[in-house]
Amino acid sequence: MCIRDRLYTMNHEELFKLSVRSLYRLLLKNMKYYPSKNRHEILIAVKEEFHENKNLKDEKKIATEIKKARIGLNHVLYYRSKMDELNRTNTIKDSGFVESLNPKDKDFIYF
Repeated sequence: MCIRDRLYTMNHEELFKLSVRSLYRLLLKNMKYYPSKNRHEILIAVKEEFHENKNLKDEKKIATEIKKARIGLNHVLYYRSKMDELNRTNTIKDSGFVESLNPKDKDFIYF
C-alpha cells in the first residue's frame, strides 16, 4: 500500500498523532481534490487561519483549532478518496430519463 492510499485509511487515532505542521501540509496538498467552486477561497482561508493561530497560548483554544483542522482534513480526504474511487471504477450509471413515474399523471409536467 502506497503512502497516498494510506491517507484514506487513517483512523482517528492516527490523525490525532499528526503534528500541526503535518495537518497543515496535508490540508493544503489535498485541497485540489475538494469539489467546490470556492476551493481557492477555502484554501486561502485555511492558510490565513493557520497563520493567525500560530501564536496562540491558550491550551483550550489550541486544542479546539487542532480539532477543527483534523475535521477539515477528514472531509478533504473523504472527497479525495471518493474521487479516486470514481476514477478507478467508473461506476456512474445513467438510467436515462423516465417519462412518467406515475402513468396516471400523463398531463403533469415534472420539473
